[in-house]
Amino acid sequence: MTEPLHLKDCPKFTLLLKSHTQKKRLIEAKNKLLNVYPFEVEEQKLLIIRTDKKDKYDVYISNEEVTHESDIRKLLLISLLCITALCDLIMIMHNVTAKKMDEAKRQKELEKQKLEQERLEKGKEEKLEKLKAEYLDMKESEYEKIYPYIERIYSVMPDKTTVGNISIDRNHFTVEVTTNDSVTILSNFEESKAFAEVKMTRTNIKGGKEAVSYTGDFSRLIKTADGSLSLDEKIYFYTDEINRINKRTVLLKDIQLSEYIGKIRTSLHKNNCQEQYIQLRGKEKNAEIEFFVLSASWNILNFIKEIQSEENNLIDVKNIRIHNSEERNKIQTTICFDTGIELKQDDGILCEYADLKIEAAEIDRIFYKAPAQKPAMQKSPATKNVQPQKAIKTQTPLKLKKLTYIGLTKSNAQTFVLAKDDDMGSIYKLVLADKETDGDCCVKTDGGFMVRLRGEYYEVKK
Repeated sequence: MTEPLHLKDCPKFTLLLKSHTQKKRLIEAKNKLLNVYPFEVEEQKLLIIRTDKKDKYDVYISNEEVTHESDIRKLLLISLLCITALCDLIMIMHNVTAKKMDEAKRQKELEKQKLEQERLEKGKEEKLEKLKAEYLDMKESEYEKIYPYIERIYSVMPDKTTVGNISIDRNHFTVEVTTNDSVTILSNFEESKAFAEVKMTRTNIKGGKEAVSYTGDFSRLIKTADGSLSLDEKIYFYTDEINRINKRTVLLKDIQLSEYIGKIRTSLHKNNCQEQYIQLRGKEKNAEIEFFVLSASWNILNFIKEIQSEENNLIDVKNIRIHNSEERNKIQTTICFDTGIELKQDDGILCEYADLKIEAAEIDRIFYKAPAQKPAMQKSPATKNVQPQKAIKTQTPLKLKKLTYIGLTKSNAQTFVLAKDDDMGSIYKLVLADKETDGDCCVKTDGGFMVRLRGEYYEVKK
């Protein structure tokens, strides 16, 4: 090892030193120099350099303090280690802080997403409730097909039962029958899930037969979204159903009124049903058409079935009343159609239940009404030599049965009076004449009309 230039002139001693550290070697060298060097020395002015021989060191005595290279290296190393450790600590703290900030940011973002998801879910639930309420309201306002309703009534009627009148208004019905067992029919109504709130309102027993009246409602099953569907799927279900109903409403408004009436009349004539009058009424910009028809029960049942046979048909029956008759081809039917067509200014009077698939021929039998037997004319005993007496005329007030005035209509240059027998539920179409003629006729009087039907006189008040 080359000696430092400033130590060449310094006293030098080669000493045997056993200490293992630099500091202890300085103390050991100082103590041994006391024996060989006459002057007092200081540890900081000693420089110890290792020789090639074991435990032999050259000891220089300097006039100045000596900075030991190993101490500098140690100091530098320690400083470097401290700096490195500090940097590592700073990096670790930075990473921990960054991770904490990222975690806090991630948690904040998750909370934000959760709140947004909850807001969207709540919005969807509110939308679903509105759509469902709108859908149910629309379905409640819809009309059901009439023929399946008649099937249901027929299904509870036992043999040897005759229907006198059937009245169906939306989901409410009234049926008057003649039967051997009114209680059995009531039981059949009560046990059937097709009906609700059925009541037996009147029963009269005559000649071993019961004349009885029943009223009630038809049960309705409205299809709703399956509970297993997601919110989006339920919303789609109700939106699609509402769009379907609205589309049908638009289609109805685009139909010409003449086309609508023409379709009904074509079906009536095809089934041998003869309309006696057609009346058109307006209700909140919605035209309603009433037909009064005479036909056989077979024919009117076929008409009712056919007119609404299409799956997506545009014919809605608001109400219907069928009145039986002793004449097979004179059953009276009053049927009112809710067209959904807006009534124009110049329009006026025109002068979830399954179908039972019962054929009209089968239902037809309950409409047979045997004609009443007329009492035999009794012959007066023969008399002889009895002089005929002149008839005595007395003026007695004529009490006329009243009919309700409906209106006037014209056909083929003839004017007809439309009148209704409220007791029988019958509607008549009578030729208006200037004076009384043979057969049925109608003559105008002060404040109304006088009518003769089958030899009996009636009064019609306007």
